[in-house]
Amino acid sequence: MSISSSDSNKNLHSFEFVLKKLHGIINALGEFKNHYDKKLNFGKLIKYLKIPNSEVDNLIYLILSFQERFDGVFGEYGLKKKIMNGQTYLVVEEKPPMYKEKILLIPETIRVSKEHARLLSDIIYLFKFVQKGKGFDLEKNGTQIVKNVRLLSEAYPYLFIKNGNNLTYPTEIGLELGSVIHSYNKSNKVLKNLKIKQCNFVFD
Repeated sequence: MSISSSDSNKNLHSFEFVLKKLHGIINALGEFKNHYDKKLNFGKLIKYLKIPNSEVDNLIYLILSFQERFDGVFGEYGLKKKIMNGQTYLVVEEKPPMYKEKILLIPETIRVSKEHARLLSDIIYLFKFVQKGKGFDLEKNGTQIVKNVRLLSEAYPYLFIKNGNNLTYPTEIGLELGSVIHSYNKSNKVLKNLKIKQCNFVFD
């Protein structure tokens, strides 16, 4: 049996349609960031995306299956796209230290000066959007940002971590705290206290 050109175009259109819907769901899941106490009304979401109600259970099963695979199979590793000899592969690489589960002795309440909060916000913004996840080499005398990382890593050791190559990265809690502070600064909100991962941060 041969497949006509029109059938191929129809299948491609159907696949692109499905991908667009999945991207819509993934983007909606991203809204949980820093709002973990909220609920996602999945019924309203699929209605907005014009997905049949009959597919709700299948979609939720797919999402939970992905979560289980990434948590249980990969753990401290992550998938990455790689082109080799003209072929596209998925390869597994170890995640940067900031993503690894670390047992840190973090006080229940941490006092942070507003100046240190501003420095942390700048560091995390640079780390995420300029350095693209590359660590800071504190052994080098260098830029003011390196001096600021050294200052904060000594003052708040639970916000930064070193790997085996003399590079320093923000910890998960440091990354989240810096991002939230940056968000507050952009919206001109008064920063007094925050609770992140069962830890109270007080700013004065």
